[in-house]
Amino acid sequence: MRLFSLLAIASLAAAGSDYSESLGFRPLARNKLLASFQFEALLVPYPLEYVNASLPVDHGPRHYGKFPKALEPVVRATNTRDLHLRFTQGWWDAESWGKLPANGSVTGGTGVELWASIEASSIDEARANWLRLAESLSGFFCALLNFVNSAITTFPRHESMIESGYVASANNSIYLMRAALPDEPICTENLTPFLKMLPTRGKAGIASLLDGHKLYDSLWHSMSIDLSTECGDDGCHLRLHQNIHQIVDVMRLIRRKTGGGIPKPVLGDDLRCDETKQKDAWTCFPLGDETEIEWDIESIFGRPIKGPGFEDSLSLSVIHFDTNREFWKVQVHKIRPDNTVIMHDVDNQYVLEEPLMFNFNFKSRDSRQVQQVERPPVAVSRSLTGYSQDRGGIRVKFQNPSDSESVSVLYSETLPWFMRVYLHTLEVSGSGLIDSQFYIPAIDRVRPGYLELEVTLPPGGALTFTYQFDKSLLLYAEYPPDANHGFSIDPAVVKVVDADNEVVYQLRTASLLLTLPTPDFSMPYNVIILTCTVMSLAFGTVFNLLTKKVITEEEFEEISKNLKLSKFKAKIQSIKAKIKGT
Repeated sequence: MRLFSLLAIASLAAAGSDYSESLGFRPLARNKLLASFQFEALLVPYPLEYVNASLPVDHGPRHYGKFPKALEPVVRATNTRDLHLRFTQGWWDAESWGKLPANGSVTGGTGVELWASIEASSIDEARANWLRLAESLSGFFCALLNFVNSAITTFPRHESMIESGYVASANNSIYLMRAALPDEPICTENLTPFLKMLPTRGKAGIASLLDGHKLYDSLWHSMSIDLSTECGDDGCHLRLHQNIHQIVDVMRLIRRKTGGGIPKPVLGDDLRCDETKQKDAWTCFPLGDETEIEWDIESIFGRPIKGPGFEDSLSLSVIHFDTNREFWKVQVHKIRPDNTVIMHDVDNQYVLEEPLMFNFNFKSRDSRQVQQVERPPVAVSRSLTGYSQDRGGIRVKFQNPSDSESVSVLYSETLPWFMRVYLHTLEVSGSGLIDSQFYIPAIDRVRPGYLELEVTLPPGGALTFTYQFDKSLLLYAEYPPDANHGFSIDPAVVKVVDADNEVVYQLRTASLLLTLPTPDFSMPYNVIILTCTVMSLAFGTVFNLLTKKVITEEEFEEISKNLKLSKFKAKIQSIKAKIKGT
């Protein structure tokens, strides 16, 4: 995956273009497929300015080219120099799939994650612009980023997290802020604005493969938007990277297509049984998925690629194939308007040039033979301990899989204010070493707790640390609708740094689900219902006694005879009797 990114950047720089796109396919073990969509757009150089809300400046017209016009005014109004937005769902299987795409630099934790470097003269001004940025992005990407406030915002401290930002005024500083919403659901409404940011709007090029139903049906998917400010002799410009990575279960999609989309039991004649074990009409030891398979991207994504993004020689649309060429064969099918198909083999890379439909066919005689995956430099697990309603703990374990090299890890986590951490309970065990620690305690409903640890792991070493915390009671209005489900805790950020404090790999731990002491919200409802029932019964009885008169049956018959209705009935009966008598 790092090769895919380098090739995309190199192609953009070599061509001098303001837009490029690339798509990478990498078959994985157990008939899984990693699909990586990468888009890069460049804004023409402009003078770097500091926008003061009290002194608006007329910027005049600006040429955007293929850069999304809707995003630039947002970052300009909030003085945002770098922006990183992540939408991620699923669990990454590092043992089977290896390293994260792009060494984890374009993936986030479960839910939505937002980072931003903002130029400001004070921290209060930076917070105000941060909240304005989150509210603007909330409407732009149809996400609940408007829930970002000071109670979940942190200021990362370590120098490896702070990017080299550019300031328009020497009196200003760069403030890096981060917030996460781990329980935010990811849906097709988040993909729609992502596609609208592309110059092709998802109608041509590799973006034409993106479909919300196919993307969010994958085992794991991550969508990222990275905006950075770069300055040179000719001025400053904005560089936008848009990435989508997903893990696809190929066999499941093929079965769904052949089965008509409805799950059906496998027929007895179609069962693949292990011939080395007992097999009869009632017994079958099933085998795994077939290893000799053939599929194409139209069967996986539901559509072919609609030509290149642009038909010029500057905006490239490149397809990369990271396969074992000895066992895998890739063919391109070019579909003409008259439905004739031109087929030929392709190598590790293919450039879309003609305005035709493109479909790529993958065929393998042994799908288990895939490219060897790279092992992540560190493995981290994080879990909750304890079971009581008033206190608990967190346990984090680091493991260095290398037998020859030590690894330096920067661990940071954000803890909500209702987790009252006791830092003196921090206990460390194992062969590693905590070089330094930094902790900011939480303030109720004002700011979260923030913990940073620098950890060094020897070759093959492991380190475990634990600490305890108390669980706070919330106001009744602060509980979510399904309070007994629990509260999601942000995934921890893990970064592997080298000797120069440069980040070489990063990952996120799994999010945690914390159970807090929750009142019985059904009790007031039951009390109200019972009270209303008793009051209605009592009111009905008293009302009847006050509005109705109690009389005997004889009195009722006498009164009934004098009623107009009774007299009318008597006349009708007499008329009927006369008619019958005649």
